[in-house]
Amino acid sequence: MVQISKQGLILGLGPLAFAIAFGITYLSDRDARRASVTGLAVLSATYATGLMTAEDRRLQVALASTPQVVPSTPVTLPEPTPKSVGEVAVFWDYENVKIAAQGIQAPLAESLVDYSQSQGHPRLKIVYSNWRREKESLVQALYSLGFEPIHVSTGKENAVDVKLTVDCLNTAYQYPAVEHFIIVTGDRDFVPLVNALKTLEKRVTLIGRAEVASNQLLLSADEFIDLEKLDTSDSEETAPTRRLSPTISYEDAVACLLAAINLARDQGKSTRFGAIDRLMRANIQYTYAGVASITRTDAAPFTNFSAFVDAAAHTGQVQIKTLEGFKELFLPEEDPEAESEFSSRDSGPLTREQWQIILDQVQTAFRDTDPEHNSYGRFMSLFFYVRMAKKDGRLPHSNERLKQSLSRLVDQGILIEQANRSFRMAETGEGKAETWLNQLMQTEDAS
Repeated sequence: MVQISKQGLILGLGPLAFAIAFGITYLSDRDARRASVTGLAVLSATYATGLMTAEDRRLQVALASTPQVVPSTPVTLPEPTPKSVGEVAVFWDYENVKIAAQGIQAPLAESLVDYSQSQGHPRLKIVYSNWRREKESLVQALYSLGFEPIHVSTGKENAVDVKLTVDCLNTAYQYPAVEHFIIVTGDRDFVPLVNALKTLEKRVTLIGRAEVASNQLLLSADEFIDLEKLDTSDSEETAPTRRLSPTISYEDAVACLLAAINLARDQGKSTRFGAIDRLMRANIQYTYAGVASITRTDAAPFTNFSAFVDAAAHTGQVQIKTLEGFKELFLPEEDPEAESEFSSRDSGPLTREQWQIILDQVQTAFRDTDPEHNSYGRFMSLFFYVRMAKKDGRLPHSNERLKQSLSRLVDQGILIEQANRSFRMAETGEGKAETWLNQLMQTEDAS
């Protein structure tokens, strides 16, 4: 009878794990790009389990073969040595998070290097893009800062995602001393990668732009930092000093909390505690760096984020409601059932007039925003304009219903997704608006 080791069984299941993860993700999202990244992360995590099993077995054999000596006199153990600062690896999806360079100077990239050095010894600093489309001076600036620019042809839609995922997981296995992974992106397709790294007991920090970062990604990582907040070039303090000992008054922390709830609402993001804490950290107008940074002259520091929001709720500055088992934060004047991402309230079908308002608001979003801005055509930017019509009473529907309406525009080909994950309007023409409204009313009746 053939004997199959535990390690062999685990490694043999790798392709099956990839196929299952790819299939489930594709059936759920109909997105081959995200399904590929999910499958790779699961495949790598499966192989990691097999490799760790083999390592444990070798360790057990080595210990078993070592002669055991029983000392005749008590042994004085040496004092434990302090744990050395771990190594750090930086992986940058430049296609998703781009920066401006001034000649061969790139201030935000310099701030990123400073931050990584403050966290440990950077073993790797890799940045991925189609560099033929970027300025030579930018590439030189990145080289001068110690980055390794990896050219990835973007002819294939998920080329950067797959390359970064594979390199990141390979680093986790080949360099066990790398304890902290810094991933510069805002793309939700990297959620499986973040989860795989955390399974391997790695710390994961995401750095990106808060206004476009995926909500799922914000919730998956140990920490999220806004890229703009890393730039301390205009401060008289040194960057390490700001990072190590930032403080914020309780009053300013509450103002930052309210701003985060407002931002999350306008962008259609979650207002669960973890998501709001990350948005507060990313707000460059405040020095909030977690509840430990909040100072109160008449009381002890807060022990956790829940204690902080409980204090704000006690004085009526915010509401805390639990829906579907999740605690969410709301502004005092808000109706939780209408605003919650878990709202079960049925606000009824959209009328033809309301669909017209949604189309008008989407067109206004494209007309009023800057095409060069990284939020142009993004889902959260379009949602912001649609929600404006809710605020003035023209669209009495829940946020979830309004997000679904935007998804309906995509399904009907009225909004067309582009390669950079933004959207554009389909070509308009005489009578096109009436055709769209007829389509939308037909789907409304069918649902």
